[in-house]
Amino acid sequence: MRKIMTFLILFISLTYAFGQTRKDSLIVFVGEKIEVKYSPEEEKEARVDTIIKGKDTSYVKHVTFRMDNRYSAKYRVLQLVHGSYTSDTIEFIAFDHYGDPAFSNFKTVLLFVSKYGDKLYHEKYQYFALYLTENGKWASPYASGDYNHPNKDHITVKPEKIPFKERVSIPVDKLTKEDRKIWYPEPYYKIENRKAIAIYGNYVDDLFKLKQQTILKARGIY
Repeated sequence: MRKIMTFLILFISLTYAFGQTRKDSLIVFVGEKIEVKYSPEEEKEARVDTIIKGKDTSYVKHVTFRMDNRYSAKYRVLQLVHGSYTSDTIEFIAFDHYGDPAFSNFKTVLLFVSKYGDKLYHEKYQYFALYLTENGKWASPYASGDYNHPNKDHITVKPEKIPFKERVSIPVDKLTKEDRKIWYPEPYYKIENRKAIAIYGNYVDDLFKLKQQTILKARGIY
């Protein structure tokens, strides 16, 4: 009798493995986008194992199903915030379940990458879109998701009024009234003409602290 069994291996790319990387390998930097492109790994032929028990022969086929899309990214390093890195450009790999990484939608971002083996990997979903301020610094609008993280009791930084060089606004016309209150609450934002105008936010150093005290703490890095 022959039996054919197929094992489906769910491959959730690096979500937890790299989340547990020691803080010494973490690199945090202000980066300017050069290129972010879809870069799937080469598909490997499925492995088939043969198991013989007496007169019975079974074939076990191992199938890998990847849950995330893989991307390669290249950025210009404008400011090193944390970690050891000397080049003026940096290349890393990012995984995203929903499509193109959200950070790729912005020209300048605060990014978090960790070294694993001989490669750098983006700390999944972690970034801040950055904008210049009137005093020549980088800052990001109030981050509702981070300030309301389950670890929020550990947060010591506070949002402050930011004099952005140019008005920073986010379309909210497709959000419900309740969602607007959650993601773009007053007084941190002003809703005007179906847009949320950023009033409060944080500068780079405090943005890093905010991640340290929330998601990076949850991932065991801090």
